[in-house]
Amino acid sequence: MAAECALAGGAEPLLVQASLEEPGERRRLVQEVSAALGPPLLLVLNAGIFERNPMGAGDDEAFLRRWRRTLAVNLEACAHISSLALPAMRRERFGRIVLVSSRAAFRGETDCIDYAVSKAGQVILARSLARAEGAHGITANAVCPGWVETEMAAADLASGRGAIEAEIPLGRVATPEDVARAVLFLLSPLGEYVTGAALPLNGGSFLH
Repeated sequence: MAAECALAGGAEPLLVQASLEEPGERRRLVQEVSAALGPPLLLVLNAGIFERNPMGAGDDEAFLRRWRRTLAVNLEACAHISSLALPAMRRERFGRIVLVSSRAAFRGETDCIDYAVSKAGQVILARSLARAEGAHGITANAVCPGWVETEMAAADLASGRGAIEAEIPLGRVATPEDVARAVLFLLSPLGEYVTGAALPLNGGSFLH
């Protein structure tokens, strides 16, 4: 991806690898990015995991491990990294926080309830940050995609694309570019008066 950015004429991005399940790794991530690029004023929280984790399936310890890992990566890391970035945003009196949530936040899920809970938490986190930080010139919003053409969704799309697309009024699964354009809107001056929003991005497959 870094090479593709450079080939397209942009600056080659800084890459910092970290395990978002670990608080110390999150701190190191923010420190390294801040040291190389300056205060983190534009924050997009896009990393996430998805594991099937049915409730009441019998293996209690495995259920708890998957539940805690999903909540740690998908929700706790978003709150923690936002908290680490906020002092710089407050000093600059400017900040943009975008969380990539999911339609699961509103629809619920059946065999990955922890994923839905984590995504609903992201929406409430964005709304809480919007209310708490607006006076500092900081906005916080969530983008809520449905199915997206990603590696995480590849197996499900390969086995059930027809049924999935039949539930989408626009007739196709979202591309990563569809999501990126929504995020860019919220980061740009075009979205400067939008805060506390949960932007649906699912082609009409779930309306609320």
